[in-house]
Amino acid sequence: MPLTWIKTLQILLAIIIIGTALRLYDLGNNSFVSDEFLDMNSAYGYAQTGKWQAWDFNFGKPSDVNLNAPRDERAAIYKRQVATLFRFLPPTEAVARSVSVFWGAISVGVVFAAAWFLTKRREIALIAAFLFALSASGIIFDRTLRMYAMFFPLYLAAATFAYLALEQAYAGRISWCKKLWDAAGIHCFFALIAAVLFVLSLLTHQLTGTLIFSLAAYFIIRGFQEYRHGGKWHNKYAVLLTLGIVGSTTVAIFAPKFFRSFSSGLIFFDDHYGYVNYILRDYYHPLFALLLMLLGGWWIAVREGMKKESLYLSVSLLIPLAMAIWLWQRNVGAQYIFFAQAFAMILAAAGVFGVWESVREKWHITAMKKSLLVLGLLLVLVPNFGYFTEENNTYHETSSGSNPNYRKVFAYFKKNHLPTDVLVTRNVRNYYWSGANVPVYDLGDEISRTRLSQTELEKLMTEYQTGWVILSDNDYDYVGKGVKEFLNKHLTRVSNDQVRGAIDVYTWGIN
Repeated sequence: MPLTWIKTLQILLAIIIIGTALRLYDLGNNSFVSDEFLDMNSAYGYAQTGKWQAWDFNFGKPSDVNLNAPRDERAAIYKRQVATLFRFLPPTEAVARSVSVFWGAISVGVVFAAAWFLTKRREIALIAAFLFALSASGIIFDRTLRMYAMFFPLYLAAATFAYLALEQAYAGRISWCKKLWDAAGIHCFFALIAAVLFVLSLLTHQLTGTLIFSLAAYFIIRGFQEYRHGGKWHNKYAVLLTLGIVGSTTVAIFAPKFFRSFSSGLIFFDDHYGYVNYILRDYYHPLFALLLMLLGGWWIAVREGMKKESLYLSVSLLIPLAMAIWLWQRNVGAQYIFFAQAFAMILAAAGVFGVWESVREKWHITAMKKSLLVLGLLLVLVPNFGYFTEENNTYHETSSGSNPNYRKVFAYFKKNHLPTDVLVTRNVRNYYWSGANVPVYDLGDEISRTRLSQTELEKLMTEYQTGWVILSDNDYDYVGKGVKEFLNKHLTRVSNDQVRGAIDVYTWGIN
């Protein structure tokens, strides 16, 4: 039975429903962690004041601690959606994260569309959508209050339409669009859509600039291929590459501050090979995943006869990965390479399809049930289902997990704190001691570089009769030498069922 468009869309709808359900389930179970607090504070502050200023839930007013306008305004296009929800719904973890779930559902459809445009195979597109729907990375980031859930589909869509603008011949009737295609080989409408999506993606995250490097690599390879074929360097790829270099040089000369906002994030020849593990963590076994991607690239190029599409998919995966390993001047994090994983999934999906087709051809499997059984076995063996059985994952965290349960810890603090208390911790987490009206000594962050010294701590203990020091594992980056030893020697360490995991709670003057 042929796979009709009606059947295709029915299957896609089922995949979207499954993917959305996996992202919605127990959405508010885990407490906020890391930068989720930053987005929560700034989004709620915008909802309350109409300005990008972090909200202090502790005192119920705009924050006056560690003001950082660029940080609060960052990814405003995403956080404005969260702020809009807060005007109608309570500021809970589930409500805040629901914007990411919405974009996760859109991402399933975008992965399908991109795979269809770049392979012209509905089967491959459905497999790619299925892999993303069950992707551990996709589920994690689509259940997190961060812009990465929105960045993923915008980047993928921009990259896809950029390819179509270059390689899809214009067949319309608008005269200037015909002239543009005949003269430069550019599809006017696809180019316009790509440009709009690129700007939207750039407003979501600056890593959108990576697309320029991917396109440059594609231009170099295609330009060389055209030269070998025709013996001339003058082709549209060489021209576009030259224009790109001239444009970048012009921006660097006449808008150096804007240029440095991108170039300052680059460092030459680092060794962040951990990004390879992030690319492969969505699959049952990394070697199996690599083989599927290689097979997928070969299958698209040779068996489907789509060499340019195979090249573009490969370049779109490998260039961001290479830059992440050797050029990006930032902490290694799964969130930074997430946007490129779509291309890996499309290649892996093509690999699954290739194995499926090869088995059908070799053993002459024509019966629909047997054919689907082969495909089903492949799909069961590809995704990393083991993630869902781990003790700590996006659905639940125990005390052995890397992320503390800040909700429980600060609930214990709120229940037991006294009017004479001072709280020493990172103030950015004040969402969890909302309404406590407690004075806070803020440890700061990587921007302020504030450090808690032993002298400052002793001063606080003299000024306040009672107090609390609450530090997660990474908070010790913001305390001075000898402070940890002082805490263990002179303060009382709290031992309670609500205070477990990668976090330490100390008190003084409290019985």
